[in-house]
Amino acid sequence: MLKTRVITALIGFIVAIFAITTGGNIYDGLIILLALIGWREFITMMANNKIHPPVLGGYILAIIILASIAMHAFSIAITVTLMSIFLGGLLYILKPKFYTISDIAHALWGLLYITIGFGALLVLRQNEIYSFFNIPVVSTNMGELVLWLLLFCTWASDTFAYFSGRAWGNHKIVPLISPNKTLEGFVGGFIGSIITGTILGLIFNFPIHIGFSIGILAGIFAPLGDLMESKLKRDCHVKDSGVLLPGHGGVLDRFDSLLFTAPLTVIYLFFV
Repeated sequence: MLKTRVITALIGFIVAIFAITTGGNIYDGLIILLALIGWREFITMMANNKIHPPVLGGYILAIIILASIAMHAFSIAITVTLMSIFLGGLLYILKPKFYTISDIAHALWGLLYITIGFGALLVLRQNEIYSFFNIPVVSTNMGELVLWLLLFCTWASDTFAYFSGRAWGNHKIVPLISPNKTLEGFVGGFIGSIITGTILGLIFNFPIHIGFSIGILAGIFAPLGDLMESKLKRDCHVKDSGVLLPGHGGVLDRFDSLLFTAPLTVIYLFFV
């Protein structure tokens, strides 16, 4: 099992290096594809609880929203996102035999969860967007640098939490959701994320507070994203969200932390 996890992680890291470094349509296409797989995983989990969101409508809306973000058509992305609430209401009114209010509510939540998270990953890679952020532009590849900073902080949070939890973990945080999560692990992941963000930020020539702050953000919200996904899987009575990544589960299993930290990083960069 460990060997499978390592091989999958290595392949994933190589793909990430290629996509993030190349950027453009390759990166955007990969993120949109992952989001669509994530939507499929979400509706499959919901089916276990006899919840049946409008599947095709979710695919169409996700493609429109994320493609609009990729093409810098942010007004269209925001409009379609807001209109999805109205469209959900129409389905509930016009198709009451097919969709309950629970189906519609879960569909809207899942759509927002996936499109906002993966949409933020699209935004962060766009070099042009940094002229609108309150952050010094230290490179023409700002999107690549900030994205790597966020990724390594998020990974550091998970890695440091694992090892510190194994070494010193005694106090369970939420045993009913994730029995292995401990306070000591959370603190270790938090510290590791801050150290990683500070060091990597300095290497990238960012002001020290940028790397430090993104480290804090990832240290707090990466484990919360993981816990949210764990709670969702537990409620749906599944071990993993999918089977795409051998040894790691599905897309939502692998990206759960980033779906929390990426949108919050975008917000932070607006107000830093």
